[in-house]
Amino acid sequence: MKLILGVTGSIAAYKTFDITRALVKEGHEVKVVLTQGALEFVKPQTYRYLGASEVYLPTDDFNLTKLSRGQNVLHIELVKWADKLIIAPLSANTLSRLNLGITNDLLASIFIARGSLPTQLYPAMNTQMWNNEKTKKNIQEITNATTALINPASGLLACGDIGEGKFPEVAAVVDIINTLNPGKNSGKKVIITAGATAAPLDPVRFLTNPSSGKMGISVAREFLAAGFEVSVLAGHQCTSEVNNLTLHPNFNLYRAPTTQKMRDHAVALFPQADLYISTGAIADIEFDVASEKIKKESMTTALEYHQAADILKEILALKNSNQKVVSFAAETQTTPEVFQEKMNRKPVDLMVGNKVANGLVGSDKVEGFQTENGNYFFVTTKEIKGPFALTKKEVGLKLVSWFEGK
Repeated sequence: MKLILGVTGSIAAYKTFDITRALVKEGHEVKVVLTQGALEFVKPQTYRYLGASEVYLPTDDFNLTKLSRGQNVLHIELVKWADKLIIAPLSANTLSRLNLGITNDLLASIFIARGSLPTQLYPAMNTQMWNNEKTKKNIQEITNATTALINPASGLLACGDIGEGKFPEVAAVVDIINTLNPGKNSGKKVIITAGATAAPLDPVRFLTNPSSGKMGISVAREFLAAGFEVSVLAGHQCTSEVNNLTLHPNFNLYRAPTTQKMRDHAVALFPQADLYISTGAIADIEFDVASEKIKKESMTTALEYHQAADILKEILALKNSNQKVVSFAAETQTTPEVFQEKMNRKPVDLMVGNKVANGLVGSDKVEGFQTENGNYFFVTTKEIKGPFALTKKEVGLKLVSWFEGK
């Protein structure tokens, strides 16, 4: 993507060095526009060292050397060039100027000329400033269908106070830049299970598996980018990357450490959903949980267990003709017979199969779990396609295309 990164006069401006580097590393072209306030905190040339293709100063609208042959007005040319406008951090002062339409620098001129250019705003300021009624009024008036404001985080502020107004973590900002497209709204809702659930044995021990939730989060990112409202049911083990999306306006996170808790969330949310995707490695057995730690001297040679809730089976029983269900089949044997048997028992609209191994039994090679790449099968009641060597991101893109009928 072609991104304009507007940086304003907030102490958090220094974090935009890392944001620029991360966006460039992902293949985006970044042009940075600084306000006068930003120049109190950052040096323009640093952005060039980190990969930005251009860095503009507040008065560069009047600098003809910044224009190429055939170009006339810099702020108009930049709006035409960009795919997204990002203003991060957004100070209270710049927020007020932008809402009032005061075009006294390049960034404000870009903002008022942006038309339908998708825009993301990341406020960062003291809690009292954030909660001021004038700030709230500016926020209400400045946001629209193509201009999204991402609420700040809470925590320790630069001034020493603790509260709202904190600039989000760099990784979170980069994730939201990639996955939020203001003005793009499918009107659809998707539920995604991610990571492993745990089966407690006592207050100390539990049974689980190596699933990291990376697949679920990768799939969630692609559906967010396509304009879906996404709810992730995160298991006991789920990558911390899921926290990057919690400030995303179209994202909902539900913690579901056990199979029963994941089942309760899934059954409650599914009636309002258009699509259910079960990437989670859900524990299918449960123990009769001891209230205290089981002592070594009282252990026997067997553990009493029973079958846990079959979430996918319940979801299929609730499914109506307008809903779609996708399952993931992590198997040690990826034969047509294995996939067909699973499809016969639980006939989903699409099954994604892959081979897994935890690296602890037989071979020390880890497959499927905690990796970015794998070989995937796509299974319906009519055919089996694959295997295809894909990244988890590519699997997510394929699922979006499949659901949208492309």
